[in-house]
Amino acid sequence: MTPEELRRRYGQAWIISPAVAGGWYAVRRTALSVPAREHGLSEIRGGTSPAELARHLEEETRLEQRPWQRIPTSRDRIS
Repeated sequence: MTPEELRRRYGQAWIISPAVAGGWYAVRRTALSVPAREHGLSEIRGGTSPAELARHLEEETRLEQRPWQRIPTSRDRIS
C-alpha cells in the first residue's frame, strides 16, 4: 500500500504522517470517549511501513464496528 492509498482510505478519520525516526503513524482526527478507549480503541497507531500501518488501522476499524458490551473496570471492583 502506498502512502497516498493509505491517506485515501483512512484520511478522513486519521491524520497520517511519516515518523521522524522512520516508519509511519496515524492520529485520530477526533478524540475518543472513555468508553471507546475501554473497548480497546486507540488514538494513535504506528507501523514500520504504510502497509503495516494499514493493517493496524484495519484492526481499529474492526474494533469500531464490533458491538460494544460494557467492560468492567477497576472502579467496578472497588464498590
